[in-house]
Amino acid sequence: MASNRYLWCESFKLDDAPRLPCPRCNDGQLFVDRETISSATVADSLEYFEQNGMDPEFDYHRFVLLMTCNNGKCRETVAVAGTTKYEEVKNWMGEVSYSTIFEPQTMIPGPALMAIPNGTPSKATEAIRQAFTAFWGDRGSAANRLRISVERIMDAENIDPAKKLHQRIDDFGVAHPELMDTLDALRHVGNLGSHDGDVGREELLAAFEIYQEWLRNYYGRYKDRIDAMTAELLANKGKLVSKF
Repeated sequence: MASNRYLWCESFKLDDAPRLPCPRCNDGQLFVDRETISSATVADSLEYFEQNGMDPEFDYHRFVLLMTCNNGKCRETVAVAGTTKYEEVKNWMGEVSYSTIFEPQTMIPGPALMAIPNGTPSKATEAIRQAFTAFWGDRGSAANRLRISVERIMDAENIDPAKKLHQRIDDFGVAHPELMDTLDALRHVGNLGSHDGDVGREELLAAFEIYQEWLRNYYGRYKDRIDAMTAELLANKGKLVSKF
């Protein structure tokens, strides 16, 4: 997911479009349906061409397209919109051509940047999925949605909603001191999104990555499962008796 940084590129050439995970089935990958691509030159470029003549360097388009899940049992579609620009390419003979670069600014529904285990509170899950969509065009909003998801977890844990989030995390940490740091880190990232209006791409991807592990350990009981399998393999000389 977010740990696979190469998937979440800010731009791509059509032949190198990333194989993003399907937001519906999570098993399939999304592929660009080339027949659905539509684009038009932006007004600023048209005005520039009228005054200065055609120049690929200033030729910007807005595009829409669909990406489709390759899982035959799913076939989900994701609507993508954004801008394109041209990149100069020279071959070995020095001949110049131009490649189209796609820069997505929205994907609906947003591909999952992290796994959300069963047991995660539904309102927290909803906020996280909203962050998936916001990631492409408004990273500040995406960070803020992650912060809100932490608030919804505190709600589910029946921690006083009248308190500020850092106080609620402190209260949660009384019973779970080893789980506080991740929530506090997410709070800080969310604060950047709320106050500064933007968050760095790497910082946001890191937030998704560490949040996934937190949810997997807390709601998915992943560490407990690993510990139980390890103990059984040790007790039975390398054999598993239980089903995990």
